[in-house]
Amino acid sequence: MKCRQIGVVKGTSYKEYKKIKRTLLQVAQKGVSLSASITVEASIVLPLFIFFFTNIMMAFNIIKMQCDMEAALHQTGNELALFAFDERCAEGTLGIEDDGVSTVSGALSVFYVKGKVESYLGEELEKGCVTDGRAGLSYLPSKIMLGNDIIDIVIDYKVHPLISLICFEEFPVEARYYGHAWTGYDISEGAAADENEEEMVYVTEHGEVYHRDINCNHLKLSIRSVSLDDIEKERSMDGSKYYPCEYCGGSISGGNVFITDYGIRYHSSVNCAGLKRKIYTVPISEVGGRRPCSGCG
Repeated sequence: MKCRQIGVVKGTSYKEYKKIKRTLLQVAQKGVSLSASITVEASIVLPLFIFFFTNIMMAFNIIKMQCDMEAALHQTGNELALFAFDERCAEGTLGIEDDGVSTVSGALSVFYVKGKVESYLGEELEKGCVTDGRAGLSYLPSKIMLGNDIIDIVIDYKVHPLISLICFEEFPVEARYYGHAWTGYDISEGAAADENEEEMVYVTEHGEVYHRDINCNHLKLSIRSVSLDDIEKERSMDGSKYYPCEYCGGSISGGNVFITDYGIRYHSSVNCAGLKRKIYTVPISEVGGRRPCSGCG
């Protein structure tokens, strides 16, 4: 085996030169290689990068699991709502008697929800971030059509990162579906409620009558200005005379005043509270001493 010419530092003796050459030849013959070493910085940074990147990916996995859980509950809850309609329709249309056992309420429906949700999620429950997999799902807070038509499905479970961190260990999560069963609206009950409902009428803050029509002309203000000297000649649309306003009429001595077509008061200022029309809707039993309107009552 040939060896390249080795440069020798000036002043090196021939004996030392031969010794160095012999050593290099031995190294070449044995095939000894000088391996490169990784830097200290890389040996610290690379594991940390892999560690944090893995946990970030696990956080996305937790979010995906929550979305899948909500989707499973939404699908299952809608199916229960439809089953409730089918059951109610069978009782009413086919004459099936209610034996007190419902397939869409109570414990039976919880078992149905459990089976549908776990079937929807599949193996992801066991291989994902849910602590204890299927066994870690709790349906105890669920209340499905217990005395009403409300479907409230609640699943409590815990999730965990791939590698536990300080302040980032497993934590509880809740998924929920809240909806109303598709049982429709009972027309007969609605009609009975309408018959018993009390009539509502319209009154104003300072008015002395009540109105049955919100579009009554007496509820519409049409303010105009007239001379105080001519107020005795003025008449409202129903023939009534005008009297001083109880709020601002006491200080009127002359000039122009303000009246309305259907009122019985004249005012010294257009900003008088008696000219402000606030309309309230009240039961007819609460009109007090107000009399019916001559136009709509």
